[in-house]
Amino acid sequence: MAWLYQRGKKWWIGYYDKDGKRVRKSISDSKEAAELALKRIESEMERENAKAIAIPQSALDVIGKQLGNSNPEPLLTYPAVRNVTNVRELFIRIYEKLGFEVLKSQEAFPHYVLSRDELPIRAHAVLRSSDFEREKFDCTTCDSIICWVDDWEASPIPVLALSAHYDFCG
Repeated sequence: MAWLYQRGKKWWIGYYDKDGKRVRKSISDSKEAAELALKRIESEMERENAKAIAIPQSALDVIGKQLGNSNPEPLLTYPAVRNVTNVRELFIRIYEKLGFEVLKSQEAFPHYVLSRDELPIRAHAVLRSSDFEREKFDCTTCDSIICWVDDWEASPIPVLALSAHYDFCG
């Protein structure tokens, strides 16, 4: 957690680093600039905390097997999937049927922190799995890709293709 405070005309940011040491930085006379710096520090701290969740390769293999359902049963019919927002809407409709619990949903990368069999899974939604690589997302800070179409055969992390769980009609 980071905080913002003013001393005289200057705005300062205070926070505790990963070693528990208190850090204070003078930012600016402008409160808006200080608020932006505060948000940047908080996002860096959140990213560091996300990296702290290390999932062993054996667990990732189990997740991959669970995601790779070879005989999916179509759950719903959906007319068109054109963007990431559609993918996220679809996933929210069926995550429980797929055995997931959504612990956190956000606009920032990764979109979700999920739980399956009490195992945390950081997942990011894209339209096509290859978009993950094209947009240069970090595979080390994400455990799974949620997409409409799986077109990235060399994906280093498990892929959940939602198209396998829907009857596509358009």
